[in-house]
Amino acid sequence: MSSLDLREFHSFLEGLIEESSREQRFSIEKIIGTIVSRHPQRLEKVQEQVMALGLRALIRNNCRAKVSSVENGPDMFGHYHVGKRISVPYKDEQGRLRWDRKRRTELSFDDLDGIIARWDDRPPKQSRDRMDFDDIFRRTAPYREIARTIGEALEMAERDGR
Repeated sequence: MSSLDLREFHSFLEGLIEESSREQRFSIEKIIGTIVSRHPQRLEKVQEQVMALGLRALIRNNCRAKVSSVENGPDMFGHYHVGKRISVPYKDEQGRLRWDRKRRTELSFDDLDGIIARWDDRPPKQSRDRMDFDDIFRRTAPYREIARTIGEALEMAERDGR
């Protein structure tokens, strides 16, 4: 079968989907039933490719399920929001700080100490909300006794150029 036949079948399939979704709610089963009952000759042309595609999809889904059930199973990190691969700091030959990614099950105590030490090296990054509220607090502080609401205090600060 050529790719032209497959394209033609694809266009035919799109037309059926469009037509059936106009008449009623979309249903894969109804579309399959329509193809099998009303257009068996079109299906015969592409039957081998459709079977191969279906088998490929089944095999891929089966492999994904096996991989995910093996790798995503519960482990000791289940209660923490720690990713499967973690960035770990290390020093290269020139003494520069570099980052490597390791599986969480392969973390050593030295790796954990390095991660925590890097957090202690720099000030914590504030959330956008926290920075916004700090700015609002700073701008409205002089008007706390005068204004009834934060909105009024912000208007006064804007008017005064703060």
